[in-house]
Amino acid sequence: MKNYFYLLLLLITLISCNSKPSKESIIKINGYWEIEKVVFPDGNKKEYQVNEFIDYINLKNTIGTRQKVAPQLDGSYLKGALQDKIRIVDSANCYFLKTKSKFTKWEEKVISVSDDALVLENETKIKYYYKKFVPYDKRK
Repeated sequence: MKNYFYLLLLLITLISCNSKPSKESIIKINGYWEIEKVVFPDGNKKEYQVNEFIDYINLKNTIGTRQKVAPQLDGSYLKGALQDKIRIVDSANCYFLKTKSKFTKWEEKVISVSDDALVLENETKIKYYYKKFVPYDKRK
């Protein structure tokens, strides 16, 4: 019985982490990210048309910060007082973004990351789709 449990655990790990982003692409998490949509495990979606706040992620190697900022029309950002500590962890053949704030801590699996898109999945299987934020003064 014990062997079946370990086999099941191994299968779940392999299935859940079958498309791990490359180590080189993880650095692309740095920057300003705007939430596009959230997809819930039951398939329901919440789409975001306008975002007053965006996430600023600043990593050096595997450790850094995550902060909510408010983009301004002139291309600057108003920064909030809270800055969460983050770190990237390579575990079970997946990358995880582990966040620790003043009030709580959580982790999200990095599903994919590219120059202009980021997908994270939290512990309850909710997926967050981000797009790279383009400052207002740089938009056409």
